[in-house]
Amino acid sequence: MVNAGWQLRMKRHVERLISTNRRYPVSKVEKELHALGFVELGADQIAVAFEHRMMELYLEILLDDENKIHSYFIVSFEEKDKRRRKYRW
Repeated sequence: MVNAGWQLRMKRHVERLISTNRRYPVSKVEKELHALGFVELGADQIAVAFEHRMMELYLEILLDDENKIHSYFIVSFEEKDKRRRKYRW
């Protein structure tokens, strides 16, 4: 289990990084994410996925037609697992 305070700090840092670089190609942000410890899981024309295993964070960046950041979401592994579970009625 990761320290919740450190995890929150990393989330906020990534949010600031992405919000300040929204108008630039995603490659600029990728370099900084790699320096922070994020590993790229996969990429295609519309999205790039990263995870930080030590901080237990999952990041997905959605791209526009010009390969610039359109939107993103960052969640903990725990939140990601909760979203995957099927709800019982």
